[in-house]
Amino acid sequence: MSLIMIPIIKKVLYLFLLANLSVNFAFANDAALKNHASPYLSMHADDPVNWQLWGKDVLARAKAENKLVYVSIGYFSCHWCHVMQRESYKDSAVGEFLNKNFIAVKVDRELRPELDRRLIRFVEEVRGQAGWPLNVFVTGDGYPVTGFTYLPRDNFYKVLEQLNKQWQERHAEISVIAKQYFEQVEFSETRSTLVTLADQHHSKITDDFVGQAMTIADELQGGFGKSMKFPSYPQLNALLKIIRANPQIDPDVIDFMRLTLDSMASYHLMDHINNGFFRYSTDPDWQTPHFEKMLYDNAQLATLYLDAATIWPEKGYDEIGLKTIDFMIKFLADESGGFNASLSAVDENNMEGAGYLWTQKELAHILSESEFIHLKNIWAFADGDSGQFQANPLSGLGSSNEYLKINQTILNKLRKIKKPVMPVDNKRLASWNALVLTALVKAQSFTPDNRLQKQMSDQFDYIRNHFIQRETVDELKVNRFAGQVQAAEITLEDYAQLAHAIQWYALQTGNKKAHQLVADLVSQAFSRFYRDDRWIGDTESLIPGDIGDLIIQDAVLQSPSSLLLETVFMMTNPNPLILKQARQLASRLTKDVLDTPYYYGSSIVLNQLYNSNYANKTNP
Repeated sequence: MSLIMIPIIKKVLYLFLLANLSVNFAFANDAALKNHASPYLSMHADDPVNWQLWGKDVLARAKAENKLVYVSIGYFSCHWCHVMQRESYKDSAVGEFLNKNFIAVKVDRELRPELDRRLIRFVEEVRGQAGWPLNVFVTGDGYPVTGFTYLPRDNFYKVLEQLNKQWQERHAEISVIAKQYFEQVEFSETRSTLVTLADQHHSKITDDFVGQAMTIADELQGGFGKSMKFPSYPQLNALLKIIRANPQIDPDVIDFMRLTLDSMASYHLMDHINNGFFRYSTDPDWQTPHFEKMLYDNAQLATLYLDAATIWPEKGYDEIGLKTIDFMIKFLADESGGFNASLSAVDENNMEGAGYLWTQKELAHILSESEFIHLKNIWAFADGDSGQFQANPLSGLGSSNEYLKINQTILNKLRKIKKPVMPVDNKRLASWNALVLTALVKAQSFTPDNRLQKQMSDQFDYIRNHFIQRETVDELKVNRFAGQVQAAEITLEDYAQLAHAIQWYALQTGNKKAHQLVADLVSQAFSRFYRDDRWIGDTESLIPGDIGDLIIQDAVLQSPSSLLLETVFMMTNPNPLILKQARQLASRLTKDVLDTPYYYGSSIVLNQLYNSNYANKTNP
């Protein structure tokens, strides 16, 4: 295994990218992990690796002992995180080598999203792509040296050996090079240049976003890209808003949007028995998902389909949105209130997707002969096939009432079958619970029987009581992890998502306390996270060099900076000073936005909205 020489800005050579490597950081001691409220961290408590929790003490110890910190980031529902634990972290030889030569840290990415973001960005820069498990070696000063994702056990062990040898021989040189490289990468990525355009050119930015999105779009199968397919909510949401604002848009854009919505709901990104969307499909055809079900995906997609139903009411998108909400209530709602983070991709026996797979023998056992023949015709499985397969939809266009009745009977029987349990990550996170509240508010327009009204009110009460801590009359603080104030970062994402969801709730209900809560959240978000003309994601990642962003990119969630500004514009009586500042920030454009508009869709839509609707108005 050889070192790869990587050029750095200003021709400094980054000597330390290792080919085919993968690593992991550890968390506090076994007792800390065993008792940790994060299921992901607690599942590593019995590993032979002496995992540590991320913190200043880890970096101090690394400097004192002249060791690299091995940071391993993952999450409970991640399939490959379970695989790497089984292959490497449960291996006594790997554990012994890590414990002797490194300080191993285990991180739940959902509790430290900013640390994860910083290290993801680093690995993307040096590897071209990143994901989970995310493994990064960091110096005692907090500078990443190299990083990678999943590696098989033998490859991983070789990486550890080589990296340890290099560190023992050249640690001073490596530390200097890592610092130089990382600071220059951070400088180039965060100090994006502000640009100014004439008013008449602002609409072209929206066209550029649509154009770049359609360049990436799969116009035959829906979704973005030609390999794996993710829901890509921020981009789809931005396109939907653009379509709503411009009904005369190129019909190809509308066709693509509808095709994507139809494909996600009709193929195997969705569970057709118990509903809910999986995190992504491993193929371009939406046929082979990775089976984790994330709260944030399902809450955002419920909102997306409900919003789409207001444009195309005849397409049945409202039904999909409501089914997705029903899934969240049935499988992710916690008995104590609020919603849990996810369902694992693997069952209790480490079998991926076991709760969602069927066999002909199993179906024949629970269905009558006529029902089995009916289902065989719908799902088109071959005679005698003994393999497992996923369920297809149970409905057909233009179906008769009798056909639909049989389908419902079959569905009811399938739902009663005891399938392998997909374990729940019972963390309740602020921003993700806010997404659920937004979906519940949007659902009120589609439920004239008010069946979700109490769920909406209960969710607001849970958010107010468990995620928002009133410190003084004028000040409040958001807790990311309900009941575990010290276990997670405090992030702009949480403030922005909570303010946005509660603003929707306030507009829906007229609740005066909700209106005031939004005002306080917005004020505190600006105070805590907007500094020196830049947005700061958090102050606790401990990775140096983050000077902030002029505009934050969209990721799996909408950019928190654009969401916060959007919320200000939704408020009925915003603080005049904050409103003025929000207008100025909404009109911002940077070179990054112009160069890569696909990643800034929500900010571009907001910019266009500002220039068309908000300019020169005192109260938009």
